[in-house]
Amino acid sequence: MYRYIWKIKLNNPEDEQAFIDHWRESSTILQTFSGALGTHLHKVRDEDGSFFAVAEWESQEVRDLMDKEVHEGETARAIAWRKFPKNESFGETINFAGQEIDVVLPE
Repeated sequence: MYRYIWKIKLNNPEDEQAFIDHWRESSTILQTFSGALGTHLHKVRDEDGSFFAVAEWESQEVRDLMDKEVHEGETARAIAWRKFPKNESFGETINFAGQEIDVVLPE
């Protein structure tokens, strides 16, 4: 599994609902791509206006194909996705992407 994780600290904490709506609507489009396994939004405790978002993909390759299409493609979903404001327009972002190499689960 491949995860793309990012943190955003909103410039204006009053934009919280607008950001949540933006995340939900844009994530809905991304979930139409083959290999998409869902997205999760987490509010950071004790840090007003900060969130972690996690997008899960079958592999880095399928996520890269989505990224290429949304940035370069002329499909309806790519065009719809490009109409959304960039996450950075809401505040400062920090990104991380990585391949899961191990997992420990309860017995």
